[in-house]
Amino acid sequence: MEHHGLVGRYSYPVDLGQRIHRLRVARGLTQRELAEPGYTAAYVSSVESGKRTPSSDALSYFAQRLDTSLDELIGRTTETPLDLAFAEALASGTGFEEVAAQAHSLGDARWQAWALLQLDPVAHLETCTQLLADAPPLDRLPLVLARAAQSETRYAIYLLERLRDELTRDGYPSPDARHALSAHLAARFLDLGDEDRAAAAADEALSLTYQADPAAYLETARTLLAARQRADAAVAIGQSIACYRRAALTRQIAACHRARGRRLRDVSDLDAAAANLIEARALYGDCDEGLDVAVELAEVQRLRGLAAEAEDLIAQALSSEGRALRLARAHRELGLLALARGATSDAEAMLRRAIDLYQETGPARELGRTLSALSDLLSGQGRLPEAAELLRTGLLTLLSR
Repeated sequence: MEHHGLVGRYSYPVDLGQRIHRLRVARGLTQRELAEPGYTAAYVSSVESGKRTPSSDALSYFAQRLDTSLDELIGRTTETPLDLAFAEALASGTGFEEVAAQAHSLGDARWQAWALLQLDPVAHLETCTQLLADAPPLDRLPLVLARAAQSETRYAIYLLERLRDELTRDGYPSPDARHALSAHLAARFLDLGDEDRAAAAADEALSLTYQADPAAYLETARTLLAARQRADAAVAIGQSIACYRRAALTRQIAACHRARGRRLRDVSDLDAAAANLIEARALYGDCDEGLDVAVELAEVQRLRGLAAEAEDLIAQALSSEGRALRLARAHRELGLLALARGATSDAEAMLRRAIDLYQETGPARELGRTLSALSDLLSGQGRLPEAAELLRTGLLTLLSR
């Protein structure tokens, strides 16, 4: 609960001095410029530090000099508190411009920057960088995530790891911050092809995942505010904001399940691998990453003996124009599925198509595995010279990369 003192007929919060300081700095005024001609710089300093209680006349004077209302200056405003206004904007997806304007009028750089980043992180990135230049690490989290999203992969990883280390060093490893940073790192490590680090980051993020209803927290906050329990309301608002931010990490959490599924596949824990890749497929939807996961899941289902499910997943992946690497992987899987049911001619055609695609793009390891599969097929048919030539030309391709 907030404690208040009295100034005339007004009550004011204990952070009144800090409020005056923030507004003065936001307006670009020195203590002397705010004070004169009616007061002294020393008087302003003592008010801002909380050592003196300003008179109602002084407050009216400061409000005029700071181009704000007396009610706003003392916190007796009819406007929605900034934290609640921001949470409600997250809930509705609108109202961030109004939150930014209100925060600017109050000299609150944090809420202004957070609202601007929700409005347009690209257009407002540099403005928000200035607003949060001296902010603590936790307040800079949305800014770092926005900048990382606009950066190439290696620099994005550097930004994310630097903030994570800074938070840990400051002794405040917020679970919500760790969750967001780890999820973003998992997605970026996947982009880089570093599957071990992606899986480690994914484990961290998924260990911190929980299900909660942000709307329920928001409703609780409104009830507490109506009962004038501001401190408890602030906690509920913070929980609501954290939940809405977590809900915005769908693609990153999908990447976490994808990274974990790949690692489990590599250690032959196929049931757990399938569960994680199914979750990743559902979270991604039918975007490029989701269709890529469909092929990865098809491989796991084939290894589990679920050929029909694997073929259905491949059909999903090939239902639209795709990237060459996805097409290569899909044709490799089709070849191995055909081989398993004894359709050797179909298997050979699909594996040869996969090799052609892998030679254009794709990891050398996957090309090698596909060459080996086709070579074994040819050898099994007694076509040893063809198998040898396939391996020779394939090896030359690998060495030329």
